[in-house]
Amino acid sequence: MTKNTRLKEARLKSGLTQTELAHEIDAKQPYIAKLEKNEDYSLAQAIKLAEVLKVDAQWLINGDINNSEVINNNPSINKNKKGVPYYDIDFVGGFDLVFNNNEVNPSFYIDFLPFNDADYWVNVSGKSMGPLIAHGDLVALKEVNDWKRFLLEGEIYAVITDNGFRTIKMIGAGKDDDHYTLIPYNKGGDYSPQSIPKDVITHVFRVKGAIKKFF
Repeated sequence: MTKNTRLKEARLKSGLTQTELAHEIDAKQPYIAKLEKNEDYSLAQAIKLAEVLKVDAQWLINGDINNSEVINNNPSINKNKKGVPYYDIDFVGGFDLVFNNNEVNPSFYIDFLPFNDADYWVNVSGKSMGPLIAHGDLVALKEVNDWKRFLLEGEIYAVITDNGFRTIKMIGAGKDDDHYTLIPYNKGGDYSPQSIPKDVITHVFRVKGAIKKFF
């Protein structure tokens, strides 16, 4: 089952028409029709859809890992530079070792077609983005070079600041044009949105996707 058919299945089970679902996420019916047919959608879009359909956003993206069809399409690892390099480090705890040191070699490469346009695979720790991105998951990161000009609000990014702070959060509008808001997915009381000045940010990476560790 593809992510498109999972979306259609969830919508039908919810009893919503394409028009009704579109209305709930401030979109138009043709947009939902495209998503259910063959259009790709991001983690942030999956969050919006999942909240309306009362399903898990990670299921919309990756499906049930116990499903044989999904297992047959699992990512694979290799040493032949096929796919995206995987570094056995944590984004929060050691990504600078990779990003600032060209001599650090990847452990291997992860070949997973949906995210093969990423720049890095790394580990994730922490629970602020759970359960969408859980502690111990792997994330595919793609550097955003023009982030100072524009970032999509509601999308998930990995952010590095000039004092070495690193975090993965959804980006929201700031209190003014000089700030962003970092928004956790986990709605628990230990996590809350945080304002961050744009001028302390040094690098931004789009989180292309996340998968459970499979090796």
